[in-house]
Amino acid sequence: MRWRRWSLILVVVAALGGLAVAGQVVDLPEAGPPTSTATTGLVSIVTLPPPAAVPEALRRPLRLPGLRGDGSCPASFVAGPPMTAVNPVAAVAVGGGPVYPVLSRAANGRLDRSAVAYWDAPEPLGGVAIVRGHRLGAPGDRIRFRDDDDRLRPTHVLDPAAAYPGAAQGRWWRPTRLRAGAGCYGLQIDGPNFSQVLVVELG
Repeated sequence: MRWRRWSLILVVVAALGGLAVAGQVVDLPEAGPPTSTATTGLVSIVTLPPPAAVPEALRRPLRLPGLRGDGSCPASFVAGPPMTAVNPVAAVAVGGGPVYPVLSRAANGRLDRSAVAYWDAPEPLGGVAIVRGHRLGAPGDRIRFRDDDDRLRPTHVLDPAAAYPGAAQGRWWRPTRLRAGAGCYGLQIDGPNFSQVLVVELG
């Protein structure tokens, strides 16, 4: 089962990598998975489901690691195509699931803090999940998430009702922009039956 999940993730990563090279990842259309759509002429009006309420049980304490003894970043494993002269921007999936953030590599090989982040789950999460994070060793330096309404939030909500259907029973969510400085950051993703910790080094 694990190799199947990775194969699905790598298909998404390859597709997003191609979009990034074409310059389309950063400038995606604003429309998400619609619940109702009305069209008049060339104007399309899309109504998204209301944001899900975050269950109090998901607001668990953040349990993020510290930097290594030598000060280096204990970055999580990433999977995706290598950066080459032909493919200078490569999208990669971070961590081992159940949620896989898909980010772009910056020119220095670190993950690009100015690009958008996709969220992919090859299997059902069992309900709403939330994403939070901060710079390792500096809890006050939190990652912020910017959605379509252009507001910065310290918590990103992965609501199954707002997700696109993926392969098999999987889901993927519209991209968000991460707002964080360069450095080593931890992400904690809390769902009904899991708590997942990831570490990313943003360039």
